[in-house]
Amino acid sequence: MSSEPIDAVADVVVAPDGREVAFIRWGGGAGAPVLLLHGVTDSAECWGSVVRHLAGGRPVVAVDARGHGRTPLGDDPFTIGALASDAAEVLRAVAGRPAVVVGHSLGGVVAEELAITEPGLVAALVLEDPAWDTGAPTPGPAPEFLQGWLSMFAGVPAGELERWARRENPTWTDDEVVPWARSKTQVDQRLGRIAHDWHGRDWVEALAQVACPVTLVTGDQARGSIVGTAQVQRAAALLGDLLVHVPIAGVGHSVRHEGLATYLAALDDALERVDATDEGRAHPDAGRP
Repeated sequence: MSSEPIDAVADVVVAPDGREVAFIRWGGGAGAPVLLLHGVTDSAECWGSVVRHLAGGRPVVAVDARGHGRTPLGDDPFTIGALASDAAEVLRAVAGRPAVVVGHSLGGVVAEELAITEPGLVAALVLEDPAWDTGAPTPGPAPEFLQGWLSMFAGVPAGELERWARRENPTWTDDEVVPWARSKTQVDQRLGRIAHDWHGRDWVEALAQVACPVTLVTGDQARGSIVGTAQVQRAAALLGDLLVHVPIAGVGHSVRHEGLATYLAALDDALERVDATDEGRAHPDAGRP
């Protein structure tokens, strides 16, 4: 893994309805592009270790979900379909070929939706403890856990959040702690008051509609990981040889922060398999460079 800083370029695309979708680009090279989709209350900045690891040999792009980072929330319901549509706009604008789409938690189900609705844009999925079961209503108000998080972060200075994160997560590096804290100050508090729909599909059963390779990285449910054994078994039955499951012992929902070395090895394996096939090369349906 390179420890050298990678220059970031912050930009936006304008969706057909005139909304701006913010993203950050890093790196370049011949490898298949990577799209990073963060979890709820995080932002495009919250991928420091992954970006350092990847951006020397391939383009890496991270999107700010609606109401997070620099992307406005708007007044429409917060739905997985809408977030996937935003991600597709970014890929069409900047990738130029199918991408390996990496999603954590909320970003995991957005990645899955993207692979189902825009298969020409997606070469493979890497799902980090995807939010297959959040207890969120469908459709309805914001999930209770999200309302609690938002109230906990409201008005708290970034410096105080950084100190709290370091106490709770002593193994996290500065380029993980600082963006994490900043993202909590950027998230739109109205996210807890507008309509949500996190379950436009049964996300495990919807894997039957995914035609690309899927790497599923999970932690321990006893430590807060979302994905359970029965869901992994069902995913394996639906995907067959398309699925690679990487369980990481002793970590919770923040899999990559707590089990970084194993996580990056799983990501490298997924990328190597894509780079070795025509799926990682220029594709006529993948948009413009």
